[in-house]
Amino acid sequence: MQNKNVVVAKKPTPKSTVSSTNVSKVNTTKKSSFRPLVTKPVAKPVAKTTSKSTATPTVAKPSAKPVNAAKPSTAAKPATTVKTVSTAKSTAVAKPAGTAPKPVAKPVATGAKPIAQKPAASKQTTPKVVKTTEADSIKANTAVITRNKVGSVMTPATERIEHVPNVRVLLGSRSSDATVTSTANMVVLNSGNGQVSTISANRGTSIGVRGGKIAVNGKAIDTVVTLKPTNSDAPFLFEGKGYRGGLTLRANNGTMMVINSVPLEDYLYGVVPQEVVPSWPAAALEAQAVAARTYALHTMEQNKGKLYDVSNSTDHQVYSGVSGEYQATTNAVNKTKGVVMLYNQRPINALFHSDGGGYTEDSVNVWGNDIPYLKGVKDYSAGTSTSNWTVTTSRQALESKLNAASKGVGKLQSIQLTPLGKPGQQTSDRGVSGRIKSATFIGTSGKTTVDGDSLRSILGLKSTLFDFYVNHNPAKGTGKAYHNFTGNNDTVYIKGHGWGHGLGMSQWGAAEMAKRATPGDANYYQTILRHYYSGITLKKMY
Repeated sequence: MQNKNVVVAKKPTPKSTVSSTNVSKVNTTKKSSFRPLVTKPVAKPVAKTTSKSTATPTVAKPSAKPVNAAKPSTAAKPATTVKTVSTAKSTAVAKPAGTAPKPVAKPVATGAKPIAQKPAASKQTTPKVVKTTEADSIKANTAVITRNKVGSVMTPATERIEHVPNVRVLLGSRSSDATVTSTANMVVLNSGNGQVSTISANRGTSIGVRGGKIAVNGKAIDTVVTLKPTNSDAPFLFEGKGYRGGLTLRANNGTMMVINSVPLEDYLYGVVPQEVVPSWPAAALEAQAVAARTYALHTMEQNKGKLYDVSNSTDHQVYSGVSGEYQATTNAVNKTKGVVMLYNQRPINALFHSDGGGYTEDSVNVWGNDIPYLKGVKDYSAGTSTSNWTVTTSRQALESKLNAASKGVGKLQSIQLTPLGKPGQQTSDRGVSGRIKSATFIGTSGKTTVDGDSLRSILGLKSTLFDFYVNHNPAKGTGKAYHNFTGNNDTVYIKGHGWGHGLGMSQWGAAEMAKRATPGDANYYQTILRHYYSGITLKKMY
């Protein structure tokens, strides 16, 4: 989620980032001039998979980048990034090294719209999470939650949303013409939603900009034009990629904004498989579905009055339309239909990230705002390549990167930083998880202090949960950190954990929890969500 214009203080985005950097591109079947947004990264342990669609058989290419929800704004306490944010959110900087493990088995792709399953209602209770010192026992940590779990969450009719809301997804903008096709007839609507014409099924329709207006088949119509299939179950094709809902085009200074207006549940069909590995246990997919739905609703509230709600990239949540759908994740969306996480009766900024590296972080230690439901908790991630990693560099390379970021101190002599210890021992320069809040570099020309987020970007690392080992390989030593340089050919080892900003739900951690769930617990996704998001309530809003 793991980028994201909502509730936490937004810091200046560094020019290079590690677990949160990505330029999302719209997949096409041919070379295109379509310009997708350049955005921040979303932590995503998704491997390249091939999915089939009734609309168009294309290869879905989910990015293997960490879900990093964007830093929420200071407007309200909260909001994903995605970051994300997403993680994300979010979340534009250099791509992080490494990719997430590929799914063990390829799930069956689907382009058809499945029938939603309606869970039975039961009374909701607010559980207390029991703390425990049994580090390896998920059951011990979630015993009370599991005992008091709410089965299927329900909301009084007066609090429900009457209809599934539409979300406006910005696919990008372009100055050249494009082609839209649908297997059903399409109506052409002007800015007042008045019908202008009808386009026959399977007919390629040209769209572009003429004299400051949107033109359909060469005829200028209005500054805003919407193309909508008459059959709501019939996807349309835009640049060879299938989407549900309709396509709204806005003339904007000689270019054309391309916006997919789609029912929220249909939108989630194309989001969830891009943010998880579809072969993960059902409970992990269901937890992601609720997080993605909640994040979308939160962002929609934040962006009321704007031209669109979310982008299709890691700046918010990665969205691939019909072409990216999988049966397993579609089932997860249907199973949790309308279920949302609330805090003070409002949808939360449901940030998520790829891997917590053993412990997640308090929001105040990452972006400055103390958000009550984004607190550090134990993480059960077991994705080896994302949970533990080591980068080897040199003193000279480290100096060069600091210089490039205007943080140079001459020849490095030492680093002032509390050695990484056990989680839960917060210090002045490390958060509750051990993530770096700041580090001071001392050299021959002075010293400079760099915040953890910026340092992660400068060095191109997966997370801020790391330490330095100068001339001591941590794989061969005692694990003790070394922060002093000799001034010769120093080798610098950076050993770290996790991938992403560390706020909210760890996706690999959720997958591991789901693997250990009690057999027959059909609603374990609620236990996962309550573990990673403190003090939230779950309600079925529609």
